[in-house]
Amino acid sequence: MSEQPMLPVWGVVPEPVRGVLQRLQERAAEAVEAMDTAKIGGAAPQNHDEAFLQMSAASEVADRATRDYRSVFNAYTHKFHQPKPPIGELAAMQGAITQSFAKRYTPKTIAAIEALLAPKPDLTAIQAGIRALGFDDLRGISDPLDRAIAEAEADPKFHRWLPADEKSRATSRAILRETDEL
Repeated sequence: MSEQPMLPVWGVVPEPVRGVLQRLQERAAEAVEAMDTAKIGGAAPQNHDEAFLQMSAASEVADRATRDYRSVFNAYTHKFHQPKPPIGELAAMQGAITQSFAKRYTPKTIAAIEALLAPKPDLTAIQAGIRALGFDDLRGISDPLDRAIAEAEADPKFHRWLPADEKSRATSRAILRETDEL
């Protein structure tokens, strides 16, 4: 018999969950990098409209990605991970109380995680529950997800989706073009 003490079992985070959290972190980091204040520097008065628009869009992308990150992280730790982590400590680290921890994610987030972990992922559930990621952001996260993506692309009626922030900016640009034409 070994004389080494038994280590506690901490559980394993499934690769699809880790992959989604990584993509959300990357999206947030890219957006934070795009919040470039150098574009609004200088002593001479200048038009900052374009820089302000870019900074505003970047802050929205970062906000959406970090909210989805927190939602996926909280839902996974609270509903899926075994053994359960100390939810009270996780809540406290987020400035929340244990009783409100579950309010930091939605049923759509739970459905998205279930879809990620399924042998045949439901892309619609993932789209609805993790809005900061677009269709193409899901590639390479897991083999079952890649198979679901390939199957969806084979359907001529299927339409890829954009991350929520890109979709709203595209809509805003279309509205601006329409008002400019009037």
